[in-house]
Amino acid sequence: MLAARSITRTNVTLSARAPTRRARAPTTPRRRGLVGAVAEADAPTSTTSAGDLGALGEARFSKLRAALEAAELTEALTNASADAPLTVFAPTDAAFDAAAKERAVAFEELATRENLGEILQYHVVAGAVKSSDLKSGSVATLNGRSMKVEVGGDVKVDGVKVTEADKAACGGNVVVHVVDEVVFPAFSINAKVQTPQEILAFEGWAPEVINGRLAMIGFVLALGGEITTGESFTSQAANNFGELAHTIFVWSLASLFPAFSSNEGYEANPFKMAESKEWDFVFRGCPPWLAVKDVFSPEVEQLNGRAAMVGCASLIVIETLSGNALF
Repeated sequence: MLAARSITRTNVTLSARAPTRRARAPTTPRRRGLVGAVAEADAPTSTTSAGDLGALGEARFSKLRAALEAAELTEALTNASADAPLTVFAPTDAAFDAAAKERAVAFEELATRENLGEILQYHVVAGAVKSSDLKSGSVATLNGRSMKVEVGGDVKVDGVKVTEADKAACGGNVVVHVVDEVVFPAFSINAKVQTPQEILAFEGWAPEVINGRLAMIGFVLALGGEITTGESFTSQAANNFGELAHTIFVWSLASLFPAFSSNEGYEANPFKMAESKEWDFVFRGCPPWLAVKDVFSPEVEQLNGRAAMVGCASLIVIETLSGNALF
């Protein structure tokens, strides 16, 4: 958990839907135009200027300021006080640019999403949480959900690296930790997009996973076929080529389709899926999943797939040299 006495103050809110101390906020947030928000983020307004934001007023946070303006959340940050401080995990402009590329969502589109406020609130924690207060565990954000904190060689929140820590903003009432990616809550936006070339490349996850799954199916069916018919592996493949091709196609498509579809928050890579926020969000507290997740892991599937590939290759070689079915 995060050890910080100040984090116990839970009366702090960061919401575009609730009144702030200095100004009355509308019950329903009015979404500002992005062009106007960018202009206001870089120039003084009637209530807030970039200088008032301290560290958050730096040029590298212009897109964060624009997003805060678009969601009408800037004033909630400037209203932080010594009695009600806040901590912000602040993504830079480069982080927003990376998110636009990786998730195929332009910043202009992100800034007009209905859940923009929820995404930004996920970057904010109640209390002044300095780097010395950080411990591995989870911490509740003002979004209402908790983010995972890892403290080791690097400090990470939901797997996103903290590159700078303990910067001061808003008169010292906001602690800023700089992050190199936008931290998205589970299912708040589409998953990172991977091209077919990236997925199917030699170093990608798909080739071995798909080959392993096909090998496991093929090895079991081949042995079963030999026992019941007496035909060798190669003979079975030749005599049932249509069914074999259909099975390969269906299993390959089933493995690859989720990766190419990039559904909202879905992670198709089996080696990352089990540790993703989305997976945990869906299966948290599910007894059957908790019982088998360590047994039927991606690593176990990988090992079985490799063994099956070796078994298929060995079966073909042995039967070719002997000229007969093994069974």
